[in-house]
Amino acid sequence: MSKKLLDKGKVIVIDTSPLLLLLMGLYDKNAINNFKRLSEYDSDDYDLLYQFVAKRKIIVTPQVLSEVSNFADQLKSKFSEFIEENRPILEKIDEKYIPKIDILASQDVVKFGFTDTSIILAAKENNALVLTDDFPLCNICKRNGLDAKHMKTEILSLKEIFKV
Repeated sequence: MSKKLLDKGKVIVIDTSPLLLLLMGLYDKNAINNFKRLSEYDSDDYDLLYQFVAKRKIIVTPQVLSEVSNFADQLKSKFSEFIEENRPILEKIDEKYIPKIDILASQDVVKFGFTDTSIILAAKENNALVLTDDFPLCNICKRNGLDAKHMKTEILSLKEIFKV
């Protein structure tokens, strides 16, 4: 992994899909391919993501946690096991509450919705990097001067470098 990507100093505000991939990989790397929401990812993608976020402070918003919970509910009877297995990491991840009034005051809410706007505002407040697989969110962050990385084009594209 490049030295720039391994910079441990930058706090990360993580979006729903990268967080779901991280948690699913920690729970069961073999289940990634069979999980509908993560069908475009595999265990190698999880490994690269894990390397990227390891030893960094991660921040989520309540909106992201809610979306992750809704998607993870696809596990049906294994949902409680998924949560229990990930409890230690979920407890370590910081949560940044962005008041509804602040989200509504942002002009981004109409175009990007509550979750993405909460991510943008949390990144601004914490001078954090946004990690997402959502091109519109990544682009608006960059246009607004925020550091943002797109999972596929800026993190997982490195997978080719490590293939033998």
